[in-house]
This record gives sequence, C-alpha cells and structure tokens, in this order.
Amino acid sequence: MTDSRIHCGVLPLKKAAEEKAQARRDAASASFKSMLKEQGDITFNSRWSKVKESLRDDLRYKSMKHEDREFLFNEYISELKAAEHAAERETRAKRDEQEKLRERERELRKRKEREEHEMEKVRIKIRRKEAVTSFQALLVERIKDPMASWTESKPKLEKDPQGRATNSVLDSTDMEKLFWDHIKMLQERCVHDFRALLAEVLTSEAASRETDDGKTVLNSWSTAKRLLKPDPRYNKVQRKDREALWRRYAEDMLRRQKSSHDSKEDKYTDARGRKSLDSSKHTLESGRSHERR
Repeated sequence: MTDSRIHCGVLPLKKAAEEKAQARRDAASASFKSMLKEQGDITFNSRWSKVKESLRDDLRYKSMKHEDREFLFNEYISELKAAEHAAERETRAKRDEQEKLRERERELRKRKEREEHEMEKVRIKIRRKEAVTSFQALLVERIKDPMASWTESKPKLEKDPQGRATNSVLDSTDMEKLFWDHIKMLQERCVHDFRALLAEVLTSEAASRETDDGKTVLNSWSTAKRLLKPDPRYNKVQRKDREALWRRYAEDMLRRQKSSHDSKEDKYTDARGRKSLDSSKHTLESGRSHERR
C-alpha cells in the first residue's frame, strides 16, 4: 500500500516537471526563431553555416543546445519557403483573377463595340433608305420627260426646298443612278403606251387598206407613221425606238394573219377532200347496186 501511494504521488510530479521542461524548450525555440526573424537578411535561400557566426553573441542562441540550433534554423527556413510559396500562390491567384477580370472587360468592350457598330450600320441603312425614298419622290414630282438628261436636271433638283437632292447620305453617283433608273422607268412606260397605241391604230381593218403603190400600215413605216403621229404617245417614245417597235408589231401581226389564213386554207382543203371522198363513195355504191340487178 505504501509503495503504491508513493508511485501515485511521483507520477504527477514527473509529468508536471516534463511539461514545464517542454514549455521551456518551446519558449526557447520560439525565442530562437524570433531571433532569426529579427535578423531581416535571412531568407529561404540562406545557409546555416553562413548565418550562425552572426548569432553567437545572442543569449537566445546560447540558450539552445548545439544540436537543436541547426534543426530550428532549417525548420524556420522551411516555414519561410512555405510562406513564400503561399505568397506566390496568392499572388498568382490574384494575377489570374485580375487577368480574367481584364479579359471579361475586354470581351464586354468588344461586344459593346460590335453592338454599337451594328446599331450604327442599321441607323446608316435606315437613313440611306429614307434618303433614297425622298429622292425618288422628288424625281417623280419634278422629272416627267423621259428624254431628260442628268446634267440639265441636277441643278433643278438641287433647288428643292426640302433639300432632298442635297442629302449628305447620298453622293452624286448615287443620285445619278437613281435618276437614270427613273428615266428608264419613264421610257418603259412610254414604250408600253406606244405598243398600246399601235394596237389601237394599226388594226386589221387599217392593215387591209392599201395605197396606190401597194403600201399598208404593216409594210410601210411612213404609212403607219401618218396614222400614229397625231397621238401624244407617239412623241414620248425616243425617235430611234419608234420604227423598231412598229416593225416588231407589224411582223407579229403579219405572222398572225398568215397563220389565220393558213388555218382557213387547211379547213377549206379538208372540206373539199371530204366532199370528193363522199362523191366517190356514192359512185362506187351505185355501180355495185347496178351490177347486182
């Protein structure tokens, strides 16, 4: 019983002594590392062999056992390296994040620029369309003559009080092209009206009348011209086109007349053929009847 009590009393004292000794060692280790930190010129690349000479006079150096000094130094260097790597990772992470942020900003800028560019293209297209429509309306109002020229018409168009012929969206080349498109439309309309005039005047009845020298409105331009000239639609077609349009109309009409005549001839020939065949059949049948009698 006595030995057991003694043993139970010694253990706590021994444990307390060990803990106290460990606390002193931990404090000494912490002081030693504080000493290393205070040096300022120790980095993770430093070597113990070069550093220790400058530390010998420090009490914190002397308080450590010889074998523990280099160990703690290397442990401190490892901590420095770990801190350096952590700092590098943090710096790299921040740099990557900043680069991502800058990339997002660049993409946003580019997208905004593209959108603005597209919007500007749309605005320009709308302004151009409006300018074209306005100028075309001006042409319809002012240019009625299919023989008009751009050189003569341009100064008149530029006097428009609404400024439809001086719109900066359209340059001179654009307006000249629109002008000639308008003239072409007027000329096509005049050609259409002239063809209608030909159909109204150069009828089958008119074509059947011949002059003393055998001319008709379908084989003589001068004869046809006398009938067409009084109508305003005649003068609106360009001089160089009148005879060509008449000639095409006359050729087409003569072709139709010939086709109609040929068709009548064919019908007449067919009718005569059928009549002759019927007569022959009747004669043959009469002869057979006579023979039987």
